[in-house]
Amino acid sequence: MRPAVLVTPLAKTIPFVENAIYVGVDAGVLTLLEQEFPVEFAVGDFDSMSQEAYEKIESLVKIEKHPIMKDESDAQLALRLVKEKGCSPIYLCGALSKRIDHTIANLRLLMYHYPDLILWDEKQNVSLFQRGKHVLKNTYKNVSFFAVGKATITLEGFLYPLEHREIDVSDIYTLSNSIVDQEGVVIVEDGAILCVMSDE
Repeated sequence: MRPAVLVTPLAKTIPFVENAIYVGVDAGVLTLLEQEFPVEFAVGDFDSMSQEAYEKIESLVKIEKHPIMKDESDAQLALRLVKEKGCSPIYLCGALSKRIDHTIANLRLLMYHYPDLILWDEKQNVSLFQRGKHVLKNTYKNVSFFAVGKATITLEGFLYPLEHREIDVSDIYTLSNSIVDQEGVVIVEDGAILCVMSDE
């Protein structure tokens, strides 16, 4: 499986992911072209760019254009298309910035539809941990966990360790932890959790 990197208009920095395909989400394709990444295709309604800019990218990139009046967000369209290509994991860049409604929508895409999605920006990322052992490198200042439904977790190598602790969606005491060893180990014994890593 090849990874995919989806670049939205809010993305400023694009990560290099080995062997990934790069997809422009609406005007995010302009950032890909400016930073000289190879573009597999671009998808969206392209309402956030001028007609002149659209005509320019149309001559350079394969376009999947959709109407402005639609039931799916541009990011959702891009996710569906790269999943059809069998891509995993999928990085959605610029998914955590500016409009809170879009951020909530992206979180719901991760929580309920695309468990291999990673919401990524320059200083933070969010991923879903399902049952099993997950090892995190000590590369971010803050690590927070939030239950998706009820979950039971163990944290090892963290400033605030936990052992077989049940958490649910109303709990927020798992906010702002940090890794104190070279690696932090998260064991999800039951359920699923959001892992939010941040340098902010």
